[in-house]
Parts: sequence; structure tokens; C-alpha cells
Amino acid sequence: MFEFSQRTRMIAEESLSPIHHAADILRRDMEEILPPEGPENSIQVTLDPALPAESYTAEVNEAEIRLTCADALGAVYALLSVSERLLGVKPFGWWSGQPNHRVESCRVADQTWASPAYRVRWRGWFINDEVLLDGWCFTPAQRHRVWQRSFEALLRLGGNLVIAGTDRQYDGEIINQLASEMGLRLAQHHAEMLGAPMFARTWPHLEPSYSKYPEKFEALWRRGIQMNEGRRVLWTVGFRGQGDHAFWDDDPEMDTDAKRGAFISAMIRKQMAMVREKEPEAVFCSYLYGEMMSLYRDGHLDIPEEVIRIWSDNGFGKMVSRRQGLENPRIDAMPGPEETGASGIYYHAGFYDLQAANHLTMLQVPFPLVIRELKTVLERGGDQCWIINSGSIRPHLFTLELIRRLWRDGDCDLKKTAAEYAADYFGDASLGCLLTAYGESSAAYGPHEDDRAGDQFYHFPVREMANALVRGEKWVRKISWAAPAEDFDAQAAQMTEIAEPGIASWGRYEQQCRAALEKLRGPAAHALEDLLLTPAILHRAGCETVLAFAQACRHALRGNDLQAFLWTDRALTGVRETREAMVRSEHGMFAHFYRNDCFTNVGLTEQVLTGMRAFFRLRGDGTNQFDWERKYLIPPAETRVTLQSHITRQLEDEALANGLRDVIELERI
Repeated sequence: MFEFSQRTRMIAEESLSPIHHAADILRRDMEEILPPEGPENSIQVTLDPALPAESYTAEVNEAEIRLTCADALGAVYALLSVSERLLGVKPFGWWSGQPNHRVESCRVADQTWASPAYRVRWRGWFINDEVLLDGWCFTPAQRHRVWQRSFEALLRLGGNLVIAGTDRQYDGEIINQLASEMGLRLAQHHAEMLGAPMFARTWPHLEPSYSKYPEKFEALWRRGIQMNEGRRVLWTVGFRGQGDHAFWDDDPEMDTDAKRGAFISAMIRKQMAMVREKEPEAVFCSYLYGEMMSLYRDGHLDIPEEVIRIWSDNGFGKMVSRRQGLENPRIDAMPGPEETGASGIYYHAGFYDLQAANHLTMLQVPFPLVIRELKTVLERGGDQCWIINSGSIRPHLFTLELIRRLWRDGDCDLKKTAAEYAADYFGDASLGCLLTAYGESSAAYGPHEDDRAGDQFYHFPVREMANALVRGEKWVRKISWAAPAEDFDAQAAQMTEIAEPGIASWGRYEQQCRAALEKLRGPAAHALEDLLLTPAILHRAGCETVLAFAQACRHALRGNDLQAFLWTDRALTGVRETREAMVRSEHGMFAHFYRNDCFTNVGLTEQVLTGMRAFFRLRGDGTNQFDWERKYLIPPAETRVTLQSHITRQLEDEALANGLRDVIELERI
């Protein structure tokens, strides 16, 4: 029996930076959890290069905890496994707001364990669209803490690879250095080849065309290589445009698929040669993302055999090419039997598409779809590299846990995983049913099983409809991917039909969360409220917003501005309920977490709808903005006296809406 206390000494090769960081993490956990006094004993870390890379074995006896590790990263995993197995620190404990609790004693039985044999070779996160993290942690000390905790969580999940943010002009090098020091291999954004700065950042006044400025592009690539010298890197090769879009948008000379594919193929070889000048054994990958997929499938891209092909999902859990604007070819995006080279995936837990993606909330598709797709990826040989878009991490924890089990074991029992997750973070395994029911509650906007509405669906289409209405458009092109009808009125009817079932299903889910919450207290209650109830409110209130504003548009198109005014006011109620739910979840260490909600941008929707409500009143309430007040809110005896049009200032929009709600029924079309 090993007696664990703060007197337990750490004996490890801490001159190796990853081991030093992991030892510091374990020491922190020991100080927070363990009693100060106990026998003098030790945690002994030894390196044995004969073991498989990144692996370890652990043995506990009365005198010591002995960790035998293949290398520095194996030691990191071993030390963090002590924290989890013996001290009870869970991978997402900090992100769920679960503090470590001190114990009076910690006696550990003799035991052994070993590192798992991971099904996927390179496993990591792309901490992409991390704008919530930036708004939450805005001082250098806060940023360092949050990024350190991000990398720690990834390492606790067995990750060994990270893309630390997107196009980070200011502190990106600091964050990359921290990730590297903690033992993670660095990977690179699919729009930032070789980790180089963006051309448009460096020369904003020049046209980003390789044909015009080859020496400038190559100088940036050499700069990326130099910045990462001495680090472990998975090098991204290829060529995309500035701002995560096709490069031919900026280079009209590339006007055929054959030209585009030949150009990218040549750039891949040039970039690989440049890296190999410094690192002969370099590992490379290339993303088959967006427009790259069709080029590859049509035979226009020639990628060298040794380059890992990174296949990408559509942002909604399905391994098909993503929808871009109104184009949705859904090209199969999994390696097939004809593939002879190594394959991996870029898969979204969080997504951003300005249409229907999930940025503030967990992935909204049924989780059996996710498990089925990722198991098929493995069956087809996509096991070399998994890069998971983790967004701002906190909204996506359960999805990331599911994926961890798949990259580790190659399989995942959904009910078992949900029960274990609920036990760990909500204190009650029976609440796993709330996790499995989440994606089943989402609103469907199309014929495919993954056509499910995320939080952006309640805001981008609403703002598009508002813009079209003010401009007098007869058809809203930008929502035709969800509402393909041939005129605005019919499109608004289709948006109503999408939202209405979502109001009912999310309403039921919300009530289930509230019932569960009544039985919980403390951090477990906060975790359930923040991570499940708040998203449920965002979805239910979001569906109500879509339905209400679609009705407003239908009335406005018929010239009934009073009903349009009242339905827009109802839509505003949904948006405000959304915002209030977000604010309630910003407590304790997560204060201001949604401060930089610039991608879904609930506040912008509120601003737009406030303007639309004013627009309908301006158009329908008479020259003096008094007709509705006089007709519906002023006693008849007063309105029959016509010596003056009014004797008090006109009501402001909010006050007028408050009054009219009680006397005029909303009319559903």
C-alpha cells in the first residue's frame, strides 16, 4: 500500500521540458488534493528507449510509484495518468468547473497499468475559431493559463499534436512554443502552408498571386520553416487562398481545374524540398478540404505517396465535402480502396459556416452518426492522423470525449461513454441519457441525416431575411440552401416548418435538463446547467426566433406591418432569452466567456431585429407614430376628442410593444 502525500518526491529528468511541465501539473494536483504530511516516498520516472514510442508502464508498491517510459512524451502521459487514476483528476475537470478537493489521506493499493495502444498515430486538436477564448482571457497571464490548460487537457486525452489557433498575429509564436515545450507536435492550418504567415498579412497592398510574386511566397515559406526549426512538426503542404478560400479567387489566370491541380501539385513538391533542406526526415500532410476534394477526386491533384492525405468532414459530422454557399455536392470524403498512401482526417467538433453550424453549442447531429462515420474512416485506412476542430473547447467537451475514445480504441459504446461522462462531471451516471438525447433533439433543415441546425442557423438566416425585406427582394438567395422555394413568402413558410418541430423537441429536452438540475448541487449542477441546459435554451429560443421572424416577414409581405411589428418583437424575446442564458453561464472562472461572441453574434441579431421592429412601425404606424397607440391602447373616450392628435409623447418601440402584446393576438399564417 502506497501512502500518497505532498511529501512524495518526484524523481524525473526534468531537464526535458515536456517532463518538467507534466511534473509541475502533477505537483499542482498533489498540492490541491493530498494531505501535507506522510511518509517519505517517491514517484520515480525512468526512460527506456526500448519501449514503443510514447508508451509507458506504471507500477505502484509500498515504497514508490515507478513509471518506465519510452521517451519524454511517454513520461508526460505516465505522470498525467497518475493524476487521473490515483488522484481522480478528470481530463475535463477544469473545463467543466470541477475544483480539486482535498482528502485527509490517500492510500493506494499495489497495482500496475500501462499506456493504451492507440488506434490512430497522430492525434490532436485544431483549436480553431477560438474567438471565445480570446474574449475570455484578454491579459497575457490569462491567455497563458487558458492555453496551458488547453494543451494539458489534450495531453490528458492522449493527444500528441496541436494546431494552436488560426492566423494568430500577436501571440501565436508564444503559444506554439508553449505547446512544443509541453510535448506536443505542431501541425498547421490548411490555409497556412508550412506554418508561414499569410501573404495578405505581410503585404496587404499587394495582390496575393504566386504568378506575380513567387519570391515573396517562397520567402514566407522559408520564414515558416525557420520559425519551427528544432521543433517536432507535421508540415502542411499545398496552396490555398488568403482567408480560407480558393486561391484562384485572387488569381484569374488559374481558370481551369487542370491548371489549378497542376499548380498545387508543383507547389507541394517545392515546399517539401524546402523543408527537407533543413529536416530530411520531415513528415508532411495535405488537406483535401473544400475545393481541394473535387480537384483530387477528378484526378487533377498529384500528391506524393509519402504525404498524409487529410480528408475532411462537412462540419456536420458527415465525411462528405462541405457546403460552400449554395453549392453542396456532398462528394464522398473518405479514403477508398484505391488509396495507397497514408490517410487521416480533419473533423469538426465545432464549426463556423455562416449558415447552420455550431459555434456556441455542442455538435447537434445524433452521436451514433459520429461514431459510425469515424469507425468507417478507420476501416478505410484513415488512421495516420486525426485533427479535430475543437473550437473554443468548453462548448464541445462531450464530443471531444467521444472522439478520444475512438482515436484510442477504434470504437465507442455511446451509452457507456455517456454514463461514465455523466458520472465524472455531473455526479450521476443516469444523466448520460441527456447526452445521448442531445443531437436527437435538433431541428432538421434538409433531407440528409446530418442536415441539423446548429446555433448559427438561428441568426445568419434571420439576418439575411431582414436584409432582403428591407431591400424589397422577392427571393432570398442566401437562405435557399435551407429554404429553396421560389419566392420569399414560401421561403419564410419553409423556415417556419423547420423551426416548429425544433421548438417542441428542444422544449422537451430543456425540461429534462431542468428536472435533472433539481437533484444536483454545487459544481455538478453548474456543469450540467452550463454545458447542457444553456445550449438547450439557445436551441429552443433560437427556433422560436426563426419561426417568429419568418412570420413577421410573411405578414410584412402582405402589408400587415402591425403583425410584422409584433412578430418581430416576439423574435426579439427569443434572442434576449438566448443572451440572458449565456450571461447566466458566465460565472466564477468562466465570467465573460461569451464576451467575444463574434461568430454567431447573438448581439448583432438583437440589433438587427430591433431595427426591423422600428422599420415596421415607421412604415405602418402613421406619420406621427401614434396610430397604433391611439387605436389599441388609449381609451375610446379619449380618442374621440380630436382637438389634438396626442397629449403625451409617443411611446418608444419597447413600451408600445409591451402594451400591444396584451391586447392584440399574434396571427399565424
